[in-house]
Amino acid sequence: MPCSSIDIFCHCIDNFGDAGVAYRFAAEFKAANAECRVRVFIDELQVLSEIADEIDAAKDVQVCGGITYVNTLSLDRELIASLGVAEVMVEIFACHIPEPLLEIAYERSRLIINLEYFSAEEWVEGYHLKESLLGRGAVRKFFFMQGVREGTGGIIINSALKKLRDSTGGIDQLKVINDTVSPFGITVSPDDNTLTGTVFTYERGFDTLLADLAALKHPVILLIFGAKSQRGMSATLARLGVNGPYQHSIYKNIRLLYTPFIAQHAYDTLLCCTDFNIVRGEDSLARALLSGKPFIWNAYIQDEKYQRVKVEALLKTMRPFYKNYDNHESYSDLTLRFNDADSESPFQTTGERYADFFNNLKKYERTAVDIYYFMETNCNLIEKFCCFLKGEFL
Repeated sequence: MPCSSIDIFCHCIDNFGDAGVAYRFAAEFKAANAECRVRVFIDELQVLSEIADEIDAAKDVQVCGGITYVNTLSLDRELIASLGVAEVMVEIFACHIPEPLLEIAYERSRLIINLEYFSAEEWVEGYHLKESLLGRGAVRKFFFMQGVREGTGGIIINSALKKLRDSTGGIDQLKVINDTVSPFGITVSPDDNTLTGTVFTYERGFDTLLADLAALKHPVILLIFGAKSQRGMSATLARLGVNGPYQHSIYKNIRLLYTPFIAQHAYDTLLCCTDFNIVRGEDSLARALLSGKPFIWNAYIQDEKYQRVKVEALLKTMRPFYKNYDNHESYSDLTLRFNDADSESPFQTTGERYADFFNNLKKYERTAVDIYYFMETNCNLIEKFCCFLKGEFL
């Protein structure tokens, strides 16, 4: 075993994205290193409890699945003294380790690792595993860069879902879909040709999405996750003359379901079972890349539309997987236009069109499957992280 203890620190800025990565990393690292003590220090237990049912937001220190979760806001001198520090300290997205713990770590920990944001940009490979000189104590600090290239740290793979997909029966996709829609009194049959998709975005308008879905010849179910997506969809439906409440609405051939948050594993599984997914942020993008299903990414909106740089980098990385250049050009145009907003707004309108995407989903799915297998084989973050620790602890 490369190390006996690891502490993971998370400061929630993008709420579900930050908490989700910390939770995933801890769970997968523990699964791969059962004897290692794993603890998560997080300042938003409430956020974590919404995507992990076993977490009790009211308990400042708790053990779930063999992992200790600590509310960072509850730390005081007595609790810090009793907890101590781990051999390996992990900062999720360069968050600050609480100063009293950091002072101890300088002398007693062996490694501090900054697990950075996911990025498809080329410069990531050059920074992966670079050392940051701290100038004090015996501890060493390194950057661990998440990415989609072989020379990066990769992304976190859901090992339980991988095992299910690799099993003889695989995933019962229709059952997963029906388990999700049944609370709305709906059942999808294998022969009714229903198209299903998830929507989890930043706040925006969906006018062109609904217009292009309405042009299709078969029924559509949209599963709308998150308050921002739901506010944007409600504003869109109001513009289209649909009367609320909108939690379960019908617009032409489209049934829209405002779906409550579900546990991470359930969400990961659902993305593998729908026909397409629209996702936001870094963690959900990673899930979409691993789903084997066509997806559209809503990048976090930044000043001067810098999100387009991130989107362009992802599109460039995906290009070699496309057998048809025209499909990639069409997909690139759709994705860039989808991300061409200055700010979040339920009244936001962008110029993307979805006709080619929806009319060629099977072609896009073949590309998505190739991407999934590449990521699984070459970009398993936990495997890469453990190999790095093993080298440092020899």
